Amino acid sequence: MSEKLENSKIELNSVPESAEDIYRPNNSSVFETGLPEEDVFKHVGKIMHEYPELEIYSDILRKGAILANDNNKITEKNAHYFEDFEKIQVEKERLHPIRSQSLAMYLIAITASFAAVNFGMDESAVGGAQLQYAQEFNLTNANLKGTINAAPYLAAGVLGAPIVVYLDKYFGRKVIVFVSCIIGVVGSLWQSFSPNWQCLLIARLFLGLGMGLNSATVPMLIAESSPAASRGAFLMLWQTFVAFGFMLGSVFNRAFVNIEGYTSWRLMIGSSTVPPLIAAIFILLVPESPRWFISVGKHEEALKSLFKLRATKVAGARDFYILYESLRKVNELNKIPISKQVALFFGDRRIRFALVVSSFVIFMQQYCGVNILVGYTTTILVEAGIDDKTAIAGSIGIGGGCFLATFISSQLIDRHGRRIMLLATFPVLGAALFWLGGSLYIESSTSRLGSGLTAMYVFVLAFGLGIGPVSWTINAEAYPLHVRALGVAIGMSWNWILDFVLSMTWPKMADSMTTSGGLFFYGAWNLAAFVFTYFFVPETKQLTLEELDEVFAQGSHKFFKDRAKTLFS
Repeated sequence: MSEKLENSKIELNSVPESAEDIYRPNNSSVFETGLPEEDVFKHVGKIMHEYPELEIYSDILRKGAILANDNNKITEKNAHYFEDFEKIQVEKERLHPIRSQSLAMYLIAITASFAAVNFGMDESAVGGAQLQYAQEFNLTNANLKGTINAAPYLAAGVLGAPIVVYLDKYFGRKVIVFVSCIIGVVGSLWQSFSPNWQCLLIARLFLGLGMGLNSATVPMLIAESSPAASRGAFLMLWQTFVAFGFMLGSVFNRAFVNIEGYTSWRLMIGSSTVPPLIAAIFILLVPESPRWFISVGKHEEALKSLFKLRATKVAGARDFYILYESLRKVNELNKIPISKQVALFFGDRRIRFALVVSSFVIFMQQYCGVNILVGYTTTILVEAGIDDKTAIAGSIGIGGGCFLATFISSQLIDRHGRRIMLLATFPVLGAALFWLGGSLYIESSTSRLGSGLTAMYVFVLAFGLGIGPVSWTINAEAYPLHVRALGVAIGMSWNWILDFVLSMTWPKMADSMTTSGGLFFYGAWNLAAFVFTYFFVPETKQLTLEELDEVFAQGSHKFFKDRAKTLFS
């Protein structure tokens, strides 16, 4: 080991602006690289002076600092600091940012996201079960049926997502995810054993509490645990598992539909108990967010967490070195009272523009019509002229198409950009709904079914490639650091409340406007969304937070004028 490495002391000069921009090679605006080694060692020395418990990790921390300072590359100049296996792993991580990750990183991303299977399964299962529990409980009121179906989304939006802002500070990400999984298990069992519609309604409200807690926490846990180079792919797992859950729920619906009596629908909605139970067990085995550890002053625990989450300790030390000062800034900003943070959403032009864009994409994730199509697939297919059992079987393909498209989108979203994917898919979504609505007027039952199913498949593929995953991504990245937690919570609450409104109103809309009329209504929203996207939604792919600040700081009015000039020039 070099004398420089052994005898260094420190002074911190440059820091990253964000905890989420942990490392971006060759980007000095985020993290200043290329400093003299003496300055880097002084930086590390100051950290250990401030936190003496880290002294026993001094050698590995200095290695990590050298690696970060040299843009995460092993060079002839710094090679003597590293062991051969460290050199190999650093190069592997650079060339294969996803495949090179540790087992713990895979486990935390997959386990935390796997709880989302419960949401997809429940939405799919209710779509199949509602035909039977409406008969058992003698439910004839369309508003009441809509309220029962949509109850989880109301609870998620009003209670689950908002209280994460407070619980997060005291209990950590893992605990909240674990609690949300337990609520998912209990809620799913509770609704499957409900003796009447009142009990079913309460059980579904309880289930929604867990949905809100999970959806507002999992993205933060994964983002704070992932290396920057592979963060986008890991974040996409949550939406991918929602789609997988819908497909799985459709499969279970078909498996149980032939059971005689009303046991069938109870097994359908009870089957969603399994995924959150699995997630609850495995979430106990993964590390806590290193960012959360630092936020509560547990710096050694944060370093140990990063050691587990990275393939080598030197990679963990590298990320700890870069995280350290940025998270100290985050902690200071987190002291801003919630009331003042809320005021910034309306008084600050940059945050207001982010709020407009985020609210729009969340709004369109619902009003594009996907949850009508997903939640009422069976009902729509029955209206197309087929029996209940065949309709439930047909919904399997809908779930599979959504899952496939979402998986493909995870490979494209950072390559082609958010804006272009929205512009390319909104017209397709609108056309598919008009197509589906028109198909219901076809006299031939065979042609009606074939045309309707094809339109549904086209719709879910376009949704999975566009607004489905893009809405979550933009909502997570649009806000500046000091209001991001609140911004994400607002977005998730907005999402679940809209989901509730649509699910509750659809049965009555279908009765008053006909199913085709309702589909035409949501089809028109997609065409309007195309226009809004062109004039108001900026591109955010591969931009640093500093660059995003510049994009959103111009405000919606200036962005609109610039887009208009481009269109008519």
